[in-house]
Amino acid sequence: MTPGPITTDAAAGVGVDTTDGTMKWELFEENRTLTTRSGQMIVNDGEFGKWNDTDEGRVKCFLTPDEGFGDAIESLVIVLYRLPIIAKRDATTGAWSFKWDDDALYLTSTGLRKGLEQLKVAPLWVGILNSDDEVPRQEREGVADRLLEEFNCVPVFIPHDTLKQFYQGFCKGTLWPLFHMVSSATDHTEHTTRFDDRLWRVYMNVNRMFRDKVVEVYDGDRALIWVHDYHLMLLPQASRSRLSGVKIGFFLHIPWPSSEVYRVLPWRNELLKGMLSATLLGFHLFDYARHFLSACVRLLNLEHEANRGSLGLEYDGRHVMLRVSHIGVDPERFSEGLSAPSLTDRVAEFKERFADCTVLGAVDDLDLIKGIALKLMGFQRYLDSAPKMRGKVVLVQVAIPKAARVKESVRNEIRELVAAINNKHGDGSGRRPVWYLEESISFESRLALYSIMDALVVTPIRDGLNLIPYEYIVSTSEGKGQLILSEFTGCSRALSSAERVNPWDLEKLSNVLDMVVQKAIAAAPEVELKRRADKAYVSAHSSQQWAQSFLHDLKEASEPAQVVVKVGPLAGLPGVLAYDEFTLLNRSAVLRAYKAAKRRLFLFDYDGTLTSITDQSSQMAHAWARPSEAVAANLDTLSKDPLNDVYIMSGRKTEVLEAGLNNSPTIGIAAEHGFFYRKKNSKEWNRLLEDADLSWMELALRIMLMYTDRTDGPYVEQKKAGLVWHYLDADREFGSWQAKEMRDHLESLLSPFSVQVVTGYGWLQVRMAAMNKGVMVETILRDMPEPPDFVLCCGDDRTDEDMFAYLDTHLDPSVKQFTCTVGVKPSHARYYLHSSNEVGALLETLVTGSYPRGVRPRPRGGSVSLADLVPDDEGSSSTPAVPQRTNGPRTSASGQKRRGLASSLPSQ
Repeated sequence: MTPGPITTDAAAGVGVDTTDGTMKWELFEENRTLTTRSGQMIVNDGEFGKWNDTDEGRVKCFLTPDEGFGDAIESLVIVLYRLPIIAKRDATTGAWSFKWDDDALYLTSTGLRKGLEQLKVAPLWVGILNSDDEVPRQEREGVADRLLEEFNCVPVFIPHDTLKQFYQGFCKGTLWPLFHMVSSATDHTEHTTRFDDRLWRVYMNVNRMFRDKVVEVYDGDRALIWVHDYHLMLLPQASRSRLSGVKIGFFLHIPWPSSEVYRVLPWRNELLKGMLSATLLGFHLFDYARHFLSACVRLLNLEHEANRGSLGLEYDGRHVMLRVSHIGVDPERFSEGLSAPSLTDRVAEFKERFADCTVLGAVDDLDLIKGIALKLMGFQRYLDSAPKMRGKVVLVQVAIPKAARVKESVRNEIRELVAAINNKHGDGSGRRPVWYLEESISFESRLALYSIMDALVVTPIRDGLNLIPYEYIVSTSEGKGQLILSEFTGCSRALSSAERVNPWDLEKLSNVLDMVVQKAIAAAPEVELKRRADKAYVSAHSSQQWAQSFLHDLKEASEPAQVVVKVGPLAGLPGVLAYDEFTLLNRSAVLRAYKAAKRRLFLFDYDGTLTSITDQSSQMAHAWARPSEAVAANLDTLSKDPLNDVYIMSGRKTEVLEAGLNNSPTIGIAAEHGFFYRKKNSKEWNRLLEDADLSWMELALRIMLMYTDRTDGPYVEQKKAGLVWHYLDADREFGSWQAKEMRDHLESLLSPFSVQVVTGYGWLQVRMAAMNKGVMVETILRDMPEPPDFVLCCGDDRTDEDMFAYLDTHLDPSVKQFTCTVGVKPSHARYYLHSSNEVGALLETLVTGSYPRGVRPRPRGGSVSLADLVPDDEGSSSTPAVPQRTNGPRTSASGQKRRGLASSLPSQ
């Protein structure tokens, strides 16, 4: 019996007659929800039987906690040097008081606790007590019982003398400067630096004491242990020796140094082996993970691996995963703090003190690596160059003294610079250009200062992530929020709007300060747009999300060694390509052919061809990229010639292209590689594929979000008929590495669908297999009233190769064909130009009708064809004729075919 016909009912669903004669109903859901570990996607298809492609809100994605994830964790032990508890002892009564320390663990304690609450996990905290007073031996049991009952905390009691040697001696005196790569070959006495074996023994003993406490509280095979930071790098190995098969996570909150710096440490291998006993290692940035892997390769002769978007290596018969993801702040804490009534008076005080001034601010530890002195030197140079700004600009510098890191030489240098600047540039009325506060600052005071600051200036010479800019972004008010960040701090790569500076380049720092001040005075609209973009990023990458994601990976990790694909330490580095017979496009030849033609077709890619793409491109730069005014005007002029048909061929969305081209009605547009296209002098958008199956997008988006979560910098661009993973902001090696892994992953899972995975410079895209620029060119040529005898086609990446290949094989040989790739690389195009600037110059040549060697004046009065502006001395030039070729790639002088782009580059 064959199946019967499908019947539909909008209210009930779809009915299908099956082979056994029964009716199976597939209910239609108006709102379908896809839940991933990092968020949810809701798809609203609208009315049954009608594909809803017009509502941009059809697909909505947002981050949510993974409900129920906590049910799979029986227990979690979090181990850190200091408990997130503030302990005080009354000097009179001797009574102890305790409260949560919201600024513990690098200002993230609150968000971490909230994230664990959302996971329904009640962790056991293990660490020393944060108190200036030592707990007497006879009181330790009572204090421990109270902390366990009220805060679920287990203290590790260590004598203060031991802690001083451990923390100030080894952690801050040895590891901190070495890991920040600011250690010197000589000490303060100008003698050769020596490492103290006694301090190393103290470090080992303290880690063992922590190990004993962890073993004591560990209560089951399914418990997870999460160790934090460089104070406890030996703890994973020490714990594993007593707890076989336990899953241990370790997160390093400071940078990992270059292997060349790290290898000077006498106990380098011991620390590496201590960390490698963890199941999952976490780093803020790929740079730190790369340095760690390099140290493992060079010192322990290990090889690192790539496996489905994760880094890892095998050590001692186990598979150790590496995770790259940075911590965040708790946005809710700052929102609540800003709405507190007590903050109003503090803000008013700051506003009155700095009335009519542009306020630059900073909150730093009083430490050499924070670069406060360099910041002051740059500010002094700015004031020297802008005397008119005296009394109109103020720098509020908060320097928080840390007992273990304050050096008198650093303190004195800063104070001397502050005094020199105020003496020279003060206005004599009590106003001084630098307000220097050398003290700890409360959370409320930080919020008040953030809210009135026009810009934050952070200039460390070497730093970890640094969450102060994150705090500022979520706290500052509308119209403010500019960032000047040292390129040596980790957060400068995550915050797209930041002006990145080398703090040692005082002239550049001075210029950037001037630019930021001028934008603040002019109330530039872009300042608010950038602030909103960065605030959205910071809110999406909170400490809650970081904790949940890390613990998910730790829970899913397995201890036995796995078979994975090995890659060498140089993986991801670009190869060197060799090619020959590649011709630079000659504008004079194009101009002569343009003049002689009776029907002309122009095909231009958008990104990288009409707009500029550089190594510094970011999510914000990509979103705002548009042709220059000159390029847009020249395109519009060309399109108005009745003999010309101008089309922009892009993977961008329709609204982006219309805005970028100033809504010119005479320019044809093919958006999303032709899925939507608009003809010349038409406002109607047509679709290249009418009955496209887009059900694959949900699965592809889930995979892309997984890789985005595990890679710092990338983002997913969602289109109506495709998805693009942009990773220009990621570390170049790691981003390329992840893109290759993702491509294999997508092609494997999406094989049942008619889709194609393509890659380009800094992006990976999934699109319909039957939808590309070559198919769109075929449609354009078919719809033209008469065939063109002149074609100029320019593009810069692999998606444009479809255009070049189609034109090369389908145009009549008599057509003057100029296919041109932007950038010197193997291609199906016949010519190349070096950059998008040269594409703009070519357009200028065609519009003005001038050769590169000179410009001919435009005739006055009357309407003329653009070709009429071309000089008539076309026979005088010795430029080569347009080469003609048969189907397929051009043949070189040796008779060997020149490989096209798709075949000459390794598959992604």
